[in-house]
Amino acid sequence: MEKEAKAYLRIKNFVAPFIGLAVNITAHGTENIVPDGKLILVSNHRSDMDPFILSYTFPRFISWIAAEYTFRIPLFKDLAKIAGGIPMSVDGKISMASIKMIQQVFKRGDVLGIFPEGHDYMVKNDFSAPMVKFHEGFAAFSIRNKVDILPTVIIPLEESYSDIPIPPIVRSFMGMPKEVCDIKQRAIYKKVRVIYGEKVDHQNYLSGSLEENMKALSNEVRSRMSAMLTGQYAEA
Repeated sequence: MEKEAKAYLRIKNFVAPFIGLAVNITAHGTENIVPDGKLILVSNHRSDMDPFILSYTFPRFISWIAAEYTFRIPLFKDLAKIAGGIPMSVDGKISMASIKMIQQVFKRGDVLGIFPEGHDYMVKNDFSAPMVKFHEGFAAFSIRNKVDILPTVIIPLEESYSDIPIPPIVRSFMGMPKEVCDIKQRAIYKKVRVIYGEKVDHQNYLSGSLEENMKALSNEVRSRMSAMLTGQYAEA
């Protein structure tokens, strides 16, 4: 995966100046980012700009999990593949190949990035709404692979909204799900605040049934993120 990490760094270094010019970004809680070792980065997801915003502020290589259909989008699919992106179905199902990729991320002591809301928040298309229900797959990755979770939030301080530049019929032709084809607007950040919270220790969720522990861990992470969204850094 060394070549993917190098590709990720090249893309990041190329894109970062443009992101920095387009969006006023501040980051808090960076002391909570461990400099090495396996980790799951979890964040809210309200814009297609989110992975770029997080990659801009996060100092380590991130292997992002992305919806499988995004790997059919021209240009993005090539960037995602060369930078170590991992496809996952929108229904939460994941192929054996992707599972092996995730296991390799942890074996190397790298960071897995995931948005537990999936695309559901953007499908809802109400940018003033709170986070939507989490998919619990990230909790399963944490428990099964014994990996801590870093809860993270992106708080928009200034943003605008625009129509999706790709027409619905084209999105459908590209194989996107109907609910994604029906999304009308996207959020465009102008000023954001990224907050990295304290790690959630996976060891507290190893005893008992996997299903119960997944739910408890997911709820704990979501609770912390909700508090971060409304805490001391939430005001402009």
